Amino acid sequence: MVRGSLGRLASRTLSVAGKWQHQQLRRLNIHEYQGAELMGKFGINVPKGAVVGSVQEVKEVLKNVFPSEKEIVVKSQILAGGRGLGTFKSGLKGGVHIVKAEEAESLAAKMLNQVLVTKQTGPQGKVVGKVSFF
Repeated sequence: MVRGSLGRLASRTLSVAGKWQHQQLRRLNIHEYQGAELMGKFGINVPKGAVVGSVQEVKEVLKNVFPSEKEIVVKSQILAGGRGLGTFKSGLKGGVHIVKAEEAESLAAKMLNQVLVTKQTGPQGKVVGKVSFF
């Protein structure tokens, strides 16, 4: 009897406590490259990187920022997690790739302005407007 009463009391107490709990709000939404730029401005070491919004910019960035790199990390930039495991509606698998430097331009062209679907975006996905290189 006491055990049952304690159970009901605990149950009611926990359900009432839930009514006053606050949902966390996320008011700062920035891309990964923006976060890296911000940290760099405050003296935090971040990897050398660049971001492009069009295929025309890729060659110049690769030549100026990564002139002697053999491999480059190409990352699609959307406000969602799970990019590495995502799939583009065009069929390309993964929004994060490590490729040979000469393949980076081609891969960026396949990512830019395409829809990337991840667990966080849902089936509608999000359009990749920028691609970053590290």
